[in-house]
Amino acid sequence: MRKIVALAMGAVLVWGMVALGEVLKIEFNTLFHEADAKAMEEIINLFNASHTNIQVELIQGRWAQYYAELRLSVIAGTPPQLGICHTYRLVEMVDYLTPLDASPVGNLIQMGGINPADFPKATWDAGELAGHHYLIPLDTHGWGLWYNKDIFAAAGLDPDKPPQTMGEFMAACEAIKAAGYYAFHPAEDALPRKLRRAWEIFFYQLGGGALFDEGYTKATFNNPEGLVALQFLVDIFNNFGWNIVGGNGYNQFTAGKLGMLFAGNWFYPTARDSGVNWGYAPVPNFFGTPYTWGASHQLCIPLQPAGTSPAVYQATMEVARWVVEHSYIWTMSGGHIAAYKQAAEDPTLLASDYWTRSGNLLNEMAQKGLVKFPINHPRGSELEKAIETYIELAVNGKITPAAALAQAEAECNKILQGR
Repeated sequence: MRKIVALAMGAVLVWGMVALGEVLKIEFNTLFHEADAKAMEEIINLFNASHTNIQVELIQGRWAQYYAELRLSVIAGTPPQLGICHTYRLVEMVDYLTPLDASPVGNLIQMGGINPADFPKATWDAGELAGHHYLIPLDTHGWGLWYNKDIFAAAGLDPDKPPQTMGEFMAACEAIKAAGYYAFHPAEDALPRKLRRAWEIFFYQLGGGALFDEGYTKATFNNPEGLVALQFLVDIFNNFGWNIVGGNGYNQFTAGKLGMLFAGNWFYPTARDSGVNWGYAPVPNFFGTPYTWGASHQLCIPLQPAGTSPAVYQATMEVARWVVEHSYIWTMSGGHIAAYKQAAEDPTLLASDYWTRSGNLLNEMAQKGLVKFPINHPRGSELEKAIETYIELAVNGKITPAAALAQAEAECNKILQGR
């Protein structure tokens, strides 16, 4: 207890010295890009404009390299003070993160004035592992159905009634195709990870169960449901004629050439500014239960070098608290649903174009438990890469869906067995 009190007093002392004149620089690294990056930049610019004793340097982008670079920065002793971690990456990143409730200078959650009750319990609990808490929730995010109302009208469809069932969806696609447009893109810009997410939506809707067994000893996705899901994804591009292999759904939609698009809530600013007369709807019920893909961004403090000043930790928590308290901006500008309850109830947000046209529907999917979260394993990135590599090959017509699942299963089992 005396040690804790001494540390706390030391933090107050050093913090007081900083407050008297020294400007403390905090580096905040994220994996955000496009609309997400602009939204976070807006929040941090407000922070910097309203604080004289702390200034944040925001470094963003490099989605694909982010986690590897974060680990390497910790190993090299040059980590950022604040970072982002998806909840499903916690188990693989935990050795590189500061336990917020047991940092070298004490309980940062308490020191930073963060109240767990201000967040949904499940979202807060997702930041805990092996008895310690590592993450502060920022949002929930996921995919929905974006559609072009003018194309619907041109195809003889009701612009105010997007499809909700498989039958309605297939009929809509055929009508849009007959009208001379791309009918549907299931995977944003068709990057491999996006194709995998689309397959996962179909897999979960079919009742395929989990991708892996409970103990992560083996892959379990190579089953009849997995095959039907992948065949449907392949058919969208290769047999139904609803789109083309390699087509970029983002570009097709904003150019007014695509009827329907699966995309994340972060697409809102682009859709808003595109000039397209768009609508938004929950993911249709293709196969039984209308699940969608989703995840959660959370704030973290990477492991800091020994001897890092208590003032640095305190300043970092002040930045973190500011970000979550202003996450209504994150929701309105970036589209992700704020995890901080007061921010999610902000009157400006609830009256915003984003919330009334799309955000409320994503929030409804989340509240109904229809958001399925990604793989949560120390080698999750490798497992995802193995699956998406073979799914892309199937979509591109290089191998059959059955061969793709069999090879992905074998590759994942090798990873799980440490080979």
